[in-house]
Amino acid sequence: MCESVADEIKELQKNFPQVSIQSATDSFLTASYERTPSTRIKITLTFPEGYPTHAAIILVSASDVVPAGLKKKLERELGKTASDLAGQYDQVNDVFRRLVDFVNTNRFVPCWRELKQCVDLVNNDSTAGNGNKTKKKSSSIAINELEGKIKLRLQSAGEFYYSCSIVIDENYPSTKTHMDYGKPCHLKMESTNFPPKIESMLTTQAQELVRRMQDGMTPDDALKMSNPIRAPKGYLGDESKEPTKVRLTQETLKGLKRDTETLKEVRDLRQ
Repeated sequence: MCESVADEIKELQKNFPQVSIQSATDSFLTASYERTPSTRIKITLTFPEGYPTHAAIILVSASDVVPAGLKKKLERELGKTASDLAGQYDQVNDVFRRLVDFVNTNRFVPCWRELKQCVDLVNNDSTAGNGNKTKKKSSSIAINELEGKIKLRLQSAGEFYYSCSIVIDENYPSTKTHMDYGKPCHLKMESTNFPPKIESMLTTQAQELVRRMQDGMTPDDALKMSNPIRAPKGYLGDESKEPTKVRLTQETLKGLKRDTETLKEVRDLRQ
């Protein structure tokens, strides 16, 4: 049984050797845990005067992995874990046990921000507003944190729908094995009433988008490259850039002359 902060830290090192301790004193402890490099979460426990009667104060470090929403959630849950053990020298171990369990059983840790954006996007699409009238659609999303699985159904305002499952790889945003390369998000079409060719185009485009982003492309470039409908030659995709320059050749001038003559004939016919 622990009788001091030092005893708790020794117990932490014994029970959770995978936890990396950056600094430890009688006043605070800073340590981190990661399942993969993209799931690293660092927290600081501050031991106030009167500890352990007064529970440890938990601060979760914000990072690319930990957005504001996840930071708030973890601080609330880990803080409650410490508060429930107020008066005991067991708070450190239980706080990190809760953190380790959360990281190990939630596949969505490395894409928490993306998942929140997806949920908001689907929920906003579920209800289409038109003035004071609101038309309900049945787009939906269901999440299994342990399996890293998303069940998605996209429903248009009309009759068409597309249902699929998306499984997040354990090593997201990369893949755990070379055999799974290109599938950090493994998308599988479940059901749809689109024509087969349209369904194949949509599914293939989504799979290509994921593969290209794992290769290092930005989302915009990956979408452009994966789009089966090619952009016009010379299209830059950014109106802030200089417009494409047209070179006046003899062939171009002949084409302009033919177009002008055609327009004159149309005008004469209207008169």
